[in-house]
Amino acid sequence: MAIDIVSSINGALYLSIKLTIIIVSLTIIYEIYEHSKLYELTKKMADKPLNHIGISTNASITMIVGLFLGITYGAGILIKNASEGKMSYKDIILSTLFLSVCHAVIEDTLIFVAVGANGIVMLLTRTVLALGIILALNRFWSKDQVNKVNK
Repeated sequence: MAIDIVSSINGALYLSIKLTIIIVSLTIIYEIYEHSKLYELTKKMADKPLNHIGISTNASITMIVGLFLGITYGAGILIKNASEGKMSYKDIILSTLFLSVCHAVIEDTLIFVAVGANGIVMLLTRTVLALGIILALNRFWSKDQVNKVNK
């Protein structure tokens, strides 16, 4: 079995080009989305449920992006919003913990269903576990701790 270096390099370059196109396209779409009326509508719809678990309005879009597109894209939006000062330390921590457990729910679920997993059980387990972690941490997170870190 011979290794075809040229074929491997061509395959890697082709994959890199495809990934670059996808990432750049998603970034451009997000930038357009961020300045649209749909962005504000999405935030309003996500605010109530996320506020109940301790996530503020400024972190809602990060959560939505990470939940549906995956942790890489969610982390990109999180880093952007955090560096622009749009998220508090608490929001950053809670969003990171939630997305660590429950991200790319559509993609991951479909992949695991394709190999025989029960999608409903997997989705419910991830969601309940992520919500439990956030609710528990938020419950014990005092306002003094948040104010000390934000200073």
